[in-house]
Amino acid sequence: MKRPNPFLYLPLGFLVKVFAIIKGQRIMVKSIIKRPAIILSNHTSFYDFIYTTAAMYPARVNYLGAKKYFHDPLTAIFMKIDRAIPKSLMQVDPKAIRSALKLLQNKGILAIFPEGQISATGTSLQPAYAIAKLIKKASVNVYIVKHKNAYFVNPPWSNKTFRGRVETEKKLIIDKDELEVLTNDEIYKVIVDNLFFSSSNYNKEKRYSYKMQNIANLENMIYQCPDCLHEGLVSSHDRLKCPKCHHELVYDRFGLLNDTGIDELYSRQEKRFQKIIDDDPQFFLEAVVKLFSFRNNRLVEVGSGNLRLDPIAHTYHGSIDGEAVIKTFNVSKIPTLPSDIGKNVQIYENDQIYQFEFEIPYLTTKFILAGEYLHKKSVHR
Repeated sequence: MKRPNPFLYLPLGFLVKVFAIIKGQRIMVKSIIKRPAIILSNHTSFYDFIYTTAAMYPARVNYLGAKKYFHDPLTAIFMKIDRAIPKSLMQVDPKAIRSALKLLQNKGILAIFPEGQISATGTSLQPAYAIAKLIKKASVNVYIVKHKNAYFVNPPWSNKTFRGRVETEKKLIIDKDELEVLTNDEIYKVIVDNLFFSSSNYNKEKRYSYKMQNIANLENMIYQCPDCLHEGLVSSHDRLKCPKCHHELVYDRFGLLNDTGIDELYSRQEKRFQKIIDDDPQFFLEAVVKLFSFRNNRLVEVGSGNLRLDPIAHTYHGSIDGEAVIKTFNVSKIPTLPSDIGKNVQIYENDQIYQFEFEIPYLTTKFILAGEYLHKKSVHR
């Protein structure tokens, strides 16, 4: 593995840095990066790649990126310029790890988003434990590049930009000499403690203001009325409305709904759903879906059918490439379902993606909530 070509990376990186400044990024804590190094960043916005690149500039970094982005015509261009390392999402990928270690042996800088996916709520997700093992084996300096409130500028549930302030910290969290005495558990704790960030809690304190935009699609994440528990809220510019009891949740310029964090509303919704699952020994969830997978290095529609989730498996009954199939995925092996909110959930298996797009948009969130909870129950049986 080689570092990015400076004649391509540096001009593009400069433009990225200018773009990030225009979007509102400010570097609040700086640190000199000593190569080789691993950079860890939190992940609450699709633009986090831009903010991390800008914070690191002019240092050239190679990203460890999900293979899905190497098959998209637009993002593949940047992955190629960056000489990014493709990683099978939510799976052990020895080839990616070997490439990452070789890059570090060549005194490169490896950038990783340990959460593996964008947080839908703006609060950090639990990183995979494998990141501690990689860092222990790599034995290089580990830095954090943490972005605060990127979630409010480009929330993952919207394609709008809510322009405002993004603060970034860049600092050393583990010196390579420390790695010789730290256990994997101790390394993991340092990572989790330094990576964690709650956008809502931070902005309740800071009260940074963000330009208001239409909040369409948020109703597919916060889908349940907190008052009457009706499922199927309706968005209208700056608010979510319940068509049954007419309760309203108003989104304000601080990124809160009725002065409550999206993460808090999501958590309450999650707990209510978990109780439903616990109270129903015959629980299942089913939806009509279209199936997308890789063909000729492109993500294309390959079939349609039903996706069913129960305590044992995610089961797809439908077609693939014109043939009737039944495809099962063991719940115990799928800790989470990466998603494009209101559109799809994704299951990765043997370097292939099975992306299920839903007729009813808010069912993406219900499948995520149920899938994560059933996985936890399966591994604690």
